[in-house]
Amino acid sequence: MATGMSNPTDQLRAARERAGLSLEDVQQQTKIQVRYLEAIERGDFQRLPGSFYGRAFIRSYAEYLGVQPMPLLKYYDQMTQTASDEGEEETAPLPSISRRQRYAQKAGRKRAKGFSLPFTFSRSYAWLLLVVFILLIPTVIYAFHVFGNEGGEEEETSGQKVQAAPQDQEDSEANVQLVQAAETYEFGDVFEITNAEQVEVTLEAKGNTWFRYRAGGPKEAVTEEADLAAGETKTFEHPEWISLLIQNPDLVQLRVNDYVIDTSETKKSQAYQLKLKR
Repeated sequence: MATGMSNPTDQLRAARERAGLSLEDVQQQTKIQVRYLEAIERGDFQRLPGSFYGRAFIRSYAEYLGVQPMPLLKYYDQMTQTASDEGEEETAPLPSISRRQRYAQKAGRKRAKGFSLPFTFSRSYAWLLLVVFILLIPTVIYAFHVFGNEGGEEEETSGQKVQAAPQDQEDSEANVQLVQAAETYEFGDVFEITNAEQVEVTLEAKGNTWFRYRAGGPKEAVTEEADLAAGETKTFEHPEWISLLIQNPDLVQLRVNDYVIDTSETKKSQAYQLKLKR
């Protein structure tokens, strides 16, 4: 690494200038936007779109100029490490979904998996329960036959039709749940949407920000990438999967199938994977 430089990334600027290349020349060859190249050269890593893309951009830029990428990646990790040590606090219940709810959800799943009855049955008790269950089957079938049509499914009787009772309105509403956090998935937080026909996402900007949209998942080609000014709204729809990278999540309202995902405390770029579960 060169000496006398304010930070290790200065060697990228020096190598580029020695090669007689402009930032626009590098952008054309690496497909990395000029604003990100400038941020890398200055060591202003907060302007990069998240850890995954930040590391990829630094590696590509260094290898293109013939500079060893590993010292630069170590420097990047050191400079961006402190943000991950912030404490956790509770947030409002759904429909506003906070990233911090993942801890409560994980704890709930662990308790469910670890639940067991406080006693065990002997083999004779098990056989007794089995006999009782078998004897109850005819009774249950008869009761269902006699009373099942009261508010049940539509059935023809003497040429008439009995209309099924309407379902509870809540059964028709979509549900959005965090199933995997960014700490365990390189492409960001993963949310599953159930009881819906498609994924519907709305970004409402409260300040100037930027987004990148991939239709079908994080490994698909970029569908759209643009700045979003304060007051602007952007809507996305996809039958299965919407992948969003947002530069300033705290400056937007992220609404997924009428649920609001709380991004008010996320200051750095964050990716969101919004998947439909059928």
